Amino acid sequence: MDGFAVVDTETTGIDAAHRHRIAEVAVVHLDRGGAVTGEWSTLLNPERDLGPQAIHQITAAEARQAPRFADIAGDLVDRLRGRVVVAHNWPFDAMHLRAEFTRIGLDTPFDDLAGLCTMRAASVVMPHSRRSLLACCTTAGLPAMRWHTARDDAMAAGALLGHMLASAPDTVQPTAEQLRAAAWAWPDLPRDRVAPAHRRPADHVEPHFLARLVEHLPRDEEPTVDAYFAVLDDALLDRRVSASDADTLIDVATRLGLRRTDVLAIHHTYLRALVDAAGEMGERERADIALVARLLGITPDAIGAPVPLDRAPTIGGLVLHPGDKIVLTGMMTSDRDDLTARAAAAGLRVMTTVSRLTRVVAAADPDTMSRKADSARVLGVPVVDEAAFVRALAALEG
Repeated sequence: MDGFAVVDTETTGIDAAHRHRIAEVAVVHLDRGGAVTGEWSTLLNPERDLGPQAIHQITAAEARQAPRFADIAGDLVDRLRGRVVVAHNWPFDAMHLRAEFTRIGLDTPFDDLAGLCTMRAASVVMPHSRRSLLACCTTAGLPAMRWHTARDDAMAAGALLGHMLASAPDTVQPTAEQLRAAAWAWPDLPRDRVAPAHRRPADHVEPHFLARLVEHLPRDEEPTVDAYFAVLDDALLDRRVSASDADTLIDVATRLGLRRTDVLAIHHTYLRALVDAAGEMGERERADIALVARLLGITPDAIGAPVPLDRAPTIGGLVLHPGDKIVLTGMMTSDRDDLTARAAAAGLRVMTTVSRLTRVVAAADPDTMSRKADSARVLGVPVVDEAAFVRALAALEG
């Protein structure tokens, strides 16, 4: 064998066979002595809701720009070929890798015995330790990592393997099944079709959507205001502008032939309309105006004179009324059953499918790639974040 390929996957859930997908994958190469000789990782677009985002911390804005599994299959195969695969809780990673390769019509050797499982080995080497990767690494005296990222978890599992190769080599010697899997005759697949996609650094600041918008705008055509204004109003319902919202605004502005100065004028007018609608502003209204101003990239003292509009924005963002049809999608931080019961008790109609009559779709991450959210975008239904929905529901409950 050529050494070890330590793998880790971050996934949208545990049902690999039917629903859930890999959202990030990493491979770290170790030589036979346990020294790191290379690493590779990428985010993946799972083409569905990202599931437990509170754990893996992958945002839909990152994943929607990432390659799909089929795009990187050749790169992954090249990094597995000829090596004993290793993972902490190998059966879990094997299950997801099998499912992804099966979806693109490729057989694998990845049964539960085909990989060296550091969790199983640790139960022998450090029997009094808990089984999680963090606990095993702590017991072994290994440094802390950025847990639940594929790259760092793979690095940590590799370090744990290196520790056991040095301290208890007999427990981590490859078995006959693992060596047969390492010798698997993988087909030659295209490589380097796309660049890997990586998580944004913790201190990353996303370019303001207004800058993206202005960059894409045409310069010379007559403006049409109302359609853009309506889309902007929907985008700001939850008092944030998601990547999906920004893409929609760019598309609408481009289709309408809006110039940079036109869009700036619309944004100023929107803010002016909020001020006018607020009347004598209290603390809540002033905070709302300041938030929208930041989202629009302008300051309240730069508001110009208003122009007549057919539709006025709503102070405070999303407002729900009894009878409104709402849809919940994806895994939320709140209990879904509890939210559903509260919404129904408040007079909202909680639907399982999206139609043109849907008031909003609520999601933990408004950039979610769930089918319900995709349907909402096609139909022009706002997708708002969970916090905004919960605030509007609480206001409705009184």
